[in-house]
Amino acid sequence: MKRNLISRFMIITILVTASLFLVEGWMLGQQKQVQYRHGQNARKLLVLRGVVKDWDGNPVAQAVVVLPEIGKTVETNNQGRFEFSRIPPGRYHLEVYAPGFVDYSSEPFVLNKDKYGHEVVLMKKLAEEIVVTATRTPKLYAETPTKTEVISSRQIEMKVASNLAEALYQTTGVRVENDCQNCNFTQVRINGMEGKYTQILIDSSPVVSAMTGVYGLEQIPAEMLDRIEIVKGGGSALYGGNAVAGVINVLTKEPQENRTVLKAYQESIAGKPYTDLGFRSSLVSDSLNTKAYLFASYKRREPIDLNDDGFSELGLLSNTSFGLNIYNYFPAVDGKFKLGLFRIFEERRGGNLFDKPPHEADTAEWIKTDQLAFSSEWSHSLSEKLYYNLSFSLVNAKRNTYYGSHHDPHAYGETKNPLFFFNGQCNYQLGSHVLTMGFQMKRDKIHDKAIGYNRVIDQVYYESGLFFQDDFKIGRIFSILTGFRVNRHTALDRLIITPRLSILVNLMKELSFRTSFSTGFRAPQVFDEDLHIEQVGGEGLMIQNSPDLKEERSYSLYSGFDYGRQTGNTLIQFSIEGFYNRLLNTFIFQEVERIERARVLERINGSGSRVYGLSVDFGLAFGPRFSLASGWTFQRSLLDEPE
Repeated sequence: MKRNLISRFMIITILVTASLFLVEGWMLGQQKQVQYRHGQNARKLLVLRGVVKDWDGNPVAQAVVVLPEIGKTVETNNQGRFEFSRIPPGRYHLEVYAPGFVDYSSEPFVLNKDKYGHEVVLMKKLAEEIVVTATRTPKLYAETPTKTEVISSRQIEMKVASNLAEALYQTTGVRVENDCQNCNFTQVRINGMEGKYTQILIDSSPVVSAMTGVYGLEQIPAEMLDRIEIVKGGGSALYGGNAVAGVINVLTKEPQENRTVLKAYQESIAGKPYTDLGFRSSLVSDSLNTKAYLFASYKRREPIDLNDDGFSELGLLSNTSFGLNIYNYFPAVDGKFKLGLFRIFEERRGGNLFDKPPHEADTAEWIKTDQLAFSSEWSHSLSEKLYYNLSFSLVNAKRNTYYGSHHDPHAYGETKNPLFFFNGQCNYQLGSHVLTMGFQMKRDKIHDKAIGYNRVIDQVYYESGLFFQDDFKIGRIFSILTGFRVNRHTALDRLIITPRLSILVNLMKELSFRTSFSTGFRAPQVFDEDLHIEQVGGEGLMIQNSPDLKEERSYSLYSGFDYGRQTGNTLIQFSIEGFYNRLLNTFIFQEVERIERARVLERINGSGSRVYGLSVDFGLAFGPRFSLASGWTFQRSLLDEPE
């Protein structure tokens, strides 16, 4: 009995001991397996790198990037780049937060290997758009009493625009039209008013003259454009003469990252090729204090005859342009220096018999233009409240022309048009007021001759102006912008005073009301491209100003509502605006005498006119990939007396 008990006890002891050894061995095996897997995971920790940009492709610095699943946070550098290291494989999503942008949350993604180049595109908040044209100072759109239309670089690329004229298409109230079949002269109409009533600026400087503006819309290449700002209504209080219908401000590129882009675009129009080649390169130093932007463009279009009558509907076009912008910041004195240079060479011809010289064609309009421009700007903040800016621009424009028919050898002409502009401006913040004072001076010289028609024009115009502006913000609801300009033009015998008043009322967070009253003027000029059609008919023209000629005056009233709401990446916008423009002392021509092979016309003041109407805009966007926009303008123009 005892033996059986002892035997059973020994068997149980052996079994328990063996079981313990087995369990221990299994646990040791599991521990080694866990350690092995941990080692494997340690070797598989991954890297996630990416870049944060805005809709225009510019890097967004100091944006906060979050991986919520593991609670990691990093901040983008000055190139908009970020990096997460030692991340276990798994399923994640990114969240990005940056001042002035809508909060971003990505779709979930699986990270099972190192991932590079993850791109995040942020949408700017509607109220955070920065504009400069309306007040000549950088200002949030939501706080600007004068409405400003903005065409961004992304929109320019989406239009596949090759020049300024194409970039302006599809802007409500802005119409680009072709006014000559032979030379394809284009003009831009703002709310129905002729192109000569619109002031075109380059970096806020009115360096586009009456001559260079004729074909300038197609001569300025898309590579030169960063964005375009459009202010409708009289802008003479800030920009002087010709800013009657509005202002179009072409802003050039200041680079934010090292980047080079090559463009090759080929199109066929009625079987004839149109080639557009572009190059742009941005260089930024490691300190971000020195930047350079270089661009070049080449365009070539063969003449196109759509109805087989032997005459072109679209003429021959050859355009070569290049430019360079250099920026340097001086952090020690809080200053910024800019140096700019561009050259545009273009040849265009319309008519027939393109293989022969222009005077051997039945009808020909031939224009060869050469523009060389140089600009410089110095900006300096003396304190948080005091800032000043000094700038000057010089554009030396030359062109050779032929406007003639019936094999006329006398229809050749030559024009030289150097233009100099200087601007000095000072801004001072006094409580809720931002006070702006400035002085501008422009010298515009025209030497135009067509020897065959006994026409020689040699004139120099000086225009100088002193302007003052008060931008007064009353809490979050009201903003009032007042200003005036005292202008002197050598073609006129008296001072011209042009006031302006704009009011902004933020009725609610998403809804604002703007109303603006402004004045403008246009001084007389001898050069007028609209009359070249007379020369094509075989008759030259000479223009002189009446001794008692007055400037054209305009009075503009704009009022409208803007509604914008954003929820996540969804944006809805709606605006409605009424406008009324009154023109007085409109320039007209009357014939005073005839001389050999030419007519002499005198510019006099005619009656006035009215332009009024309504504009409606609607926009809807679901993130950066899909958007819908529609705009309508209903406009009417009436002369006071028939002409």
